Amino acid sequence: MPFFLDNNVLIGYIFETDNWNSKSLEVMGCNIPKISSDTVKSECSDIYQKNIGIIKKEILKSIGEINKSKSLKVDDLQSFTKNFYSKDVIIGFINHNSGNDKSKIINGLRTLLRDTESRCLINFNTIDKLITFYKRDKPYKDIYNIFEIDGLARIDIVDVEIILDAHHIGLQIGELFFITGDYLHIIPRREIIKKNTSIKNVIGLGEFQAENIRVPPEFFN
Repeated sequence: MPFFLDNNVLIGYIFETDNWNSKSLEVMGCNIPKISSDTVKSECSDIYQKNIGIIKKEILKSIGEINKSKSLKVDDLQSFTKNFYSKDVIIGFINHNSGNDKSKIINGLRTLLRDTESRCLINFNTIDKLITFYKRDKPYKDIYNIFEIDGLARIDIVDVEIILDAHHIGLQIGELFFITGDYLHIIPRREIIKKNTSIKNVIGLGEFQAENIRVPPEFFN
């Protein structure tokens, strides 16, 4: 029962700032074959670049806010960063270093930015070692039409392409479990996907529990 990993699992693994980080680490830590597609890898690469830019901008904004403030107040900074993607990392650092003066905290945030970029790059480059990526060479127009009628093709064509990728792989290797954090488009269509594709089941990241996974020995031969 190999896992097919959606892009949000990969992004959750790369970024400790991501809401799915702990669950993605749990998935990646399983001794189970992990599979994905070139479509997912391409989208993951785009999101990786975007998120790195967001984190950099947010930390630099925080430095600017600290610089112009007369005194460092954690509550004020929590309010300032409440909608930040990297808010937990920033506030965690501030709480840990609240006894230091502003200049040390600012220098520490600059170091935090460099370290975060470095760790994310290492995680991004590790993905190829943990996951086998497949390329689909068939259109599966009949299944595409189902999602066109369903409306998903109009809402998010990439999601349809990823489902087709997983179906293509499932036909080749047997029981395939689709792991995703997409509770907007994919999880609500779990039954449609199971009924019309080779995918054995769709598992939401929020429900994933490594201790409940049992894998036949033949998958490691």
